[in-house]
Amino acid sequence: MKMVRVVLLLAMVMISASLCAQQARYAFASHAYVTHENLAASRFWTPATIALVALDGAAKTADSFATRENLDRGGEEYDPMARPFVHTPVVQVAAMAALFGAEITTSYMLHQRGHDRVARAILVMGATMNGLGAASSFKNRVSGW
Repeated sequence: MKMVRVVLLLAMVMISASLCAQQARYAFASHAYVTHENLAASRFWTPATIALVALDGAAKTADSFATRENLDRGGEEYDPMARPFVHTPVVQVAAMAALFGAEITTSYMLHQRGHDRVARAILVMGATMNGLGAASSFKNRVSGW
């Protein structure tokens, strides 16, 4: 339960930092042709993006929780790419938070370059992969939970 709180706290910090950075970019726009409509049209934090980020964060939390429960009861991590990052809860949370931050940053940078569909696809793929990881961990769970 403590790990879930830490992951959610890190997710909120990353989202708020990204929001502040997005607003700071436009704080100094003083060109005569820049209007409020131009700035509003290129917003990153739309309701759809917020929903995707929340879904991605929930999938990562569920995956981390299911993996940690299995490992604490003598199970193993089946994903060879994730195996080095799940030996201790601290490393697992840090790796998941770094991955979550990298996905949001990549999505934001793609959005800045006008690739909105690809930016959303990054978030969808992250949520899908972690959702499948959580389902796999739950399916192959060790007896006792």
